Amino acid sequence: MIGSDGRLVQTAVIGSRNSGRAIILPTDADELTRWRRRHPAYTYWCGTQLGGCGNELSDRLYRDKVCHFAHRPHTSCHRTATGAASADHLFIKDDLAAWAGRNRLKARATSRDLGIGPGDAVDFRVGAARQHVRFQFSRLAHTEWEQARQRLSSESATLDWVFGPGTAQPETMEELYDEYGYLLRFRFETQGAVRRIRLRAEDPRRSTDWVSLDVCAMTPEGLRVPGVQPRRRSGTGPAADAGAWRGAAPVRRSREEQVLALKEALVSAARFRTRPTWEALARTAGSDLLGLSVPDRVALLVAVERTSGGEGSPLLSALLRTGESDPPPYVANVAVAVGCGATATAAVLKRWCQREADRAFAVYGVPSRTAPPRLPLTVDGRLAAQQSAEPAQRQTIVHAKGGKVQQQAARPKPKQFADVPLLRDTEIRHALRSARQRRGPRPRYAAALMARADEALTRLPEPQRTELVAEMATTRRWLDSRPDTPARKPRQSRRAAKAADAQKATAVKQSARAKKTRQGKKGQNPLQGARPLPGGDPRTAKRAT
Repeated sequence: MIGSDGRLVQTAVIGSRNSGRAIILPTDADELTRWRRRHPAYTYWCGTQLGGCGNELSDRLYRDKVCHFAHRPHTSCHRTATGAASADHLFIKDDLAAWAGRNRLKARATSRDLGIGPGDAVDFRVGAARQHVRFQFSRLAHTEWEQARQRLSSESATLDWVFGPGTAQPETMEELYDEYGYLLRFRFETQGAVRRIRLRAEDPRRSTDWVSLDVCAMTPEGLRVPGVQPRRRSGTGPAADAGAWRGAAPVRRSREEQVLALKEALVSAARFRTRPTWEALARTAGSDLLGLSVPDRVALLVAVERTSGGEGSPLLSALLRTGESDPPPYVANVAVAVGCGATATAAVLKRWCQREADRAFAVYGVPSRTAPPRLPLTVDGRLAAQQSAEPAQRQTIVHAKGGKVQQQAARPKPKQFADVPLLRDTEIRHALRSARQRRGPRPRYAAALMARADEALTRLPEPQRTELVAEMATTRRWLDSRPDTPARKPRQSRRAAKAADAQKATAVKQSARAKKTRQGKKGQNPLQGARPLPGGDPRTAKRAT
């Protein structure tokens, strides 16, 4: 069976609909055959803990394609996550239970639904010591993370947060870098029919190796990964930051050394998609930058920009922000000094810096991608009108003798996108969310947006593609639940499409053959082969005379 998002169902649970024992079905026919021989009594279910319908599944063995699970006929299921990673929250519970048993910890692992699915997070609690580790599977807004962290901290003696791929917001990462000096990450590796967790610690400059859970330890200070020493601040806010730096005497460096260190810190921030404050940047680039005046900061940033690349390179200074997440006002002076133009208002500066930050994330991110164009500024400091993102069509002008030269008409907008304004690929996810809240013909507009989103999936990198797929699944469920949604044309299978094309081609050939036959009959002489009438032959008439 194909899942509702178009992917094969690769995961299930064993035993019953409410089971937490997950399995990844072997995709190779020989491997699946061996699996069946070892476990002939297993039954497989679209488990409720996977977000499934709870019905029984069958394992389908194929020699010419990937083996997968399938529902029984006439079964309705709206499960969206069906790939190998869709059961990771169940695999991690098994790993944590085994790890706690080996370390003689009285602990319990519980999965949490935070609004996206049953595997949004997994909480691991050590009862006697009131220690708590949260493994974050879904992306959480920074404000929501702060609220959850404050609530969980009040209930626990120690709290550690471990983030999956693409689940940490830049503001969250920066706050943890400031407080602990590192960020905990996890990922999974497939081993046969299960997946095993791997952890590491990383900071803006380096990271430890990926290690198994067995080499980690639960200490009185919390979860510890080999190769990293934690550091905690005694306080929060700018005063605590300044006090932390007051203890050590800063070492004065040359101007060239400061420029190089500042550039490396900004590039590292762009690589991790973070926007640091000047204080956080100084902790990375060197303590002697912390007390610089605004004119000295501007001069140093201008020197960084002039060594960062040629014309058109993203402005690294635009990554800086204040505690309120706005760009510092002196970034406008840096932009003017390097020839990017002047901004008239703080709102224009904020939007312009956000685009430059996105360009820096694209250029210096791993993997890198094509950067969006820079927002042009007018002479009076406003944002110029945006041009269409579609490249201009090349035209060939033919000068005919006499008459007017025919000009090529603008290419019309595709019919399915007629109701959708021109959007960047990264804006479609937010447009889908707002489409479900707007007034008027919402389903029609949302359906048009879904067509644009499906077309944009081929261009978006991870994790933006995964986020858009999740938003599309939510919108699709919302559309299906509304009675005023326009009816969708049923999707035709590949085999049916090939059969229809073959039938159409046969009909065209038959029509052409019949037309040719009619034309051949029409061209024949109707008197060909007929006997002449008496007296009609001139030779007979001559003999008669």
